[in-house]
Amino acid sequence: MVLYLHFTRQSKAMQPSKDSESNRVDAYLSLLTTINKGIVDLLGPASKGLVFGTGVDEGKRIALDFQKTDTIQSAIRTLNEAYEGVWSIELHAKEGESHFFIDSLGQPSFNVIVRDCPIRDAVKSKNMEQCGPICYLTNGYLCGMLGEILDEKVGMEILHAGPLACKKRIFFRV
Repeated sequence: MVLYLHFTRQSKAMQPSKDSESNRVDAYLSLLTTINKGIVDLLGPASKGLVFGTGVDEGKRIALDFQKTDTIQSAIRTLNEAYEGVWSIELHAKEGESHFFIDSLGQPSFNVIVRDCPIRDAVKSKNMEQCGPICYLTNGYLCGMLGEILDEKVGMEILHAGPLACKKRIFFRV
């Protein structure tokens, strides 16, 4: 019932168009952001961990049939090809530096830039703050898919969230 009330409040901002596909996408985005709000109201700070874990499980399930590889470059290429127009992920390093490094905890790590992201689109379209629980769904999906493709345990940290791209540190759990 609470989620329905949130949805009706948010849906007032929904602008119908002549394109039924656009209306459907807008409704999905509204549902996502409503669920995000409900989870925050119910669980508070614990909501990020819950959503991340759910995302990891779903990411693993999605990637079961993806080609396995042992290189992060190939794994990212697989994700970009499988979800062209949905996700756009690229390795990131300062000029002259390696993509890969050992972080302060001794974990092999690399940074990525996520340009296209359906969650960022949802957050932006509904004027919500980035880095909320719903953003951890993205982290979970990506960790689950990369972990399945690479046969590794993968973690992720948001380094920067922006309106056009997010920078994330991905690490291999040792």
